[in-house]
Amino acid sequence: MRRLAAHQLFENYKIADDMLADREWFFDHFTVVDAHFFWCFRRGTQFNLDLSQFENCMAHFERMKQRPSVRKLLAYEEEVQTAFAQAA
Repeated sequence: MRRLAAHQLFENYKIADDMLADREWFFDHFTVVDAHFFWCFRRGTQFNLDLSQFENCMAHFERMKQRPSVRKLLAYEEEVQTAFAQAA
């Protein structure tokens, strides 16, 4: 099951990687598509898969992490996870 899921995920990442070739965002400027893909790609990073073959996706992921709104979200998430771990 995991192998099949990874295969489908990689097929989608390949499409995205091709779309991001020589581009900063999926369209001419940042859109909700970029935000959604960040979430999707981030979930993929949590499966401990080797995503290095998707260089354009990785670059997009890193660009997204530099956006102030994303930095704020990640900081809040870390704060919530820390509080949850301390309460356990």
